[in-house]
Amino acid sequence: MLGLNQKWSALNIPFPPHDERYRYSGEWLRVVKSLWSGQRVNFQGEYFKIEDLSFRPTSIAQPHPPIYLGGASDPAQILVAEQADIYFINGQPIQDVRKVIKQVLSRPRTLTKPVRFGLSAFVIARSTDAEAQAELERLMALQKQEEHLKLSVAKGVDPEAMMFQLFAKNPAVGGNGGTAAGLVGSYDTVATGVADFVDAGIETFMLQFNPFAQEMTRFAQEIMPRVRSLELVA
Repeated sequence: MLGLNQKWSALNIPFPPHDERYRYSGEWLRVVKSLWSGQRVNFQGEYFKIEDLSFRPTSIAQPHPPIYLGGASDPAQILVAEQADIYFINGQPIQDVRKVIKQVLSRPRTLTKPVRFGLSAFVIARSTDAEAQAELERLMALQKQEEHLKLSVAKGVDPEAMMFQLFAKNPAVGGNGGTAAGLVGSYDTVATGVADFVDAGIETFMLQFNPFAQEMTRFAQEIMPRVRSLELVA
């Protein structure tokens, strides 16, 4: 199993250092957003040299599709403030999410509309907190059995990537922070957790479940009505 750095190397594609990748992404976004918007682009940058290029037809979404961007580092947050519409935050405790939102909102914004926020999270909802905790422990034990696979992937990971430092700080089940967001517990506990994140500024949730169809149905039937009730009370 190859990490991202190893895959790029095998394809003979250069893998720039961490901060440089965000500079590259910034240029790419400026170019593509202009093309999506129907502009004829002439651009001379550090990474892109473009002469008289346009897209036809242009994007259905105008002026362009919404830009979702993730990343926990300063360069990531700067790029979000400059060019993104929605900032996706890796799963982590709500007090940390509040800090991240405050940080991003404090950065100079070049777009008219304010940044919006999304969150990744793995949900374990059961009738009681004890049942949910038992399921979390079961999944943690299964995950531990695959630790050798994670270590193999980690060999190809950029050590400067902030998100892996966050994952080490908040061990969890699932990808992108997963259960570190704390949406583990009884139906009422999980619903309150979701409502708290909404109150903190989260508008979009990218949720993980296992098994997906069964647990997503449980979420729709048990959690969503409770969240709506909490929003009505607020």
